[in-house]
Amino acid sequence: MAAGSSGASGGGGGGAAGTGGGTIGGGTGGTDIGEAGAAGMTGGSAGEGAAGEAGAAGSGGEPCVFPAPVVYPKHCFDKTAADGESGVDCGGGVCAPCSSNQACTQASDCLSQQCATNKTCVPLISLQYTPVDISASTPAPKFRLNITYLDTTLMSLTDFTIRYYYNHKSVTEPVIGVHSQATIDPSNMQVDISTEMLTSVHRFPMGPEDGRSLTTDSYLEIAFSVSRTVTSGTKFVITQDLMAGNNDSFDQNSHYSFTNLTGANTALTVYRKGQRIWGVEPPMALFPECAFSQGVNVNGPALTVSGESLLAESQADLTFNGAVTYSNTNKLLPTADTPTTSLLGTGRTLNTGESMAWSVPNGKYWAYAWLTSFAGPDNGTLSFGGTVADKFYGSTLAGTSGGARWNVIGPYQVDVTGKSLLLTVAGNVHLGGVKLYEAAR
Repeated sequence: MAAGSSGASGGGGGGAAGTGGGTIGGGTGGTDIGEAGAAGMTGGSAGEGAAGEAGAAGSGGEPCVFPAPVVYPKHCFDKTAADGESGVDCGGGVCAPCSSNQACTQASDCLSQQCATNKTCVPLISLQYTPVDISASTPAPKFRLNITYLDTTLMSLTDFTIRYYYNHKSVTEPVIGVHSQATIDPSNMQVDISTEMLTSVHRFPMGPEDGRSLTTDSYLEIAFSVSRTVTSGTKFVITQDLMAGNNDSFDQNSHYSFTNLTGANTALTVYRKGQRIWGVEPPMALFPECAFSQGVNVNGPALTVSGESLLAESQADLTFNGAVTYSNTNKLLPTADTPTTSLLGTGRTLNTGESMAWSVPNGKYWAYAWLTSFAGPDNGTLSFGGTVADKFYGSTLAGTSGGARWNVIGPYQVDVTGKSLLLTVAGNVHLGGVKLYEAAR
């Protein structure tokens, strides 16, 4: 299941994440939970990172078990082949397996599980990362990827996903992927597939510190909506920007996947049918399916989004003070999958002084909300039972290619004590849905 995303997404990996944006397959986990917060970190270049999922207990009768995070030691980032590593910062049983054609002694040294007779790993893809903007602080992080598919196994383009990891640092919402461009070059016949790209932004509670002293709570995922057969030797060129709600600047030095150098950046990850075929995930606070508590499609019917069942408004115990209903027919930016488009198509507008009360069992939760824009430069700050969310700046244009910007904002930690969660707002927001995940207990 999924937690917290913007955009539509295809098959993922390394854990499922991202309601509201389509489905993401899970190679190493489920959705996301943990201790939230922001960290002002500085970092160097990307490398063979730290991977894993963390969290704590869940709901129901049986305990909801959360895998412990895997944090690789600092020598896995020192740019040398030492301390038992088979390659540079990879292999050897302590660091992550090698993604590229690094030295190996056995199959387990390689992410592909293939150590050739010349004792080098057989890579499944090659990836060249180029930072387009190397500024430490920028409102539009931008990068270019040159990827060649090397494996002989045929792949559908819809099974191919890429993730860029970063620290949200409380920039304004919605954070979205913009100016997406991609070409594919099968048999030396270059084809523009930019319109087939799906970008989604997923935010989690803050993960633990990795071996480079960075913390990560978010990633941008790139996926594709059209099924094309990808054969060995197929080349991709992908260019992608990231943008915050009010054009806030991102601290790129705190981004796990950022480096100011061009090269084979293994701090981005690539997946095929949910299985990682390049790179190393940072340690992130992911939570499994059992942590999902409940959700509501506000002013809409029962709906399943990213595998999670949301109640119809008529099925949930909701009480409104104001909060008129809306219908939104604007094109969404970024493009969303069909269930998310339906969810955001109707909802309720909350203005200052208005509220929504949701009857839920007492307990500690992580809360998310689907917010969208449709009337122009509308903006506001939602609060969940006193926990103030990041400000949402909606727009139908806002310097992008056009469309009603949206996101699943969260997670925000709430403690329900009176069997009711009260949502209030300063300004105005258009609320399409809400959902809760049980926190540690």
